[in-house]
Amino acid sequence: MNPETLQQLKDEVQQKLLESVNNAGLYSVLEKYGVPDARALTVQWQFNIDPNKIKSGDAVNEQEIVVGQESWCVPCPTGNPLGCNC
Repeated sequence: MNPETLQQLKDEVQQKLLESVNNAGLYSVLEKYGVPDARALTVQWQFNIDPNKIKSGDAVNEQEIVVGQESWCVPCPTGNPLGCNC
């Protein structure tokens, strides 16, 4: 897998994950239990791809490909109840 395709893969996986977290309704769960304070919940994740399982003609010279590392705070300190990167 060439570097450009690999970057596109990383970007798309990361975008889908952000959409999932944003649409999860986490703020309503926090409100239900009386926890509306800023940064009450921080979701952190890391995605890795095993290059040995990529079916491609191009070799990838890495033991593990880190797709992304992110943190998401619910609610957002800037006031967005759905959350934001933090």
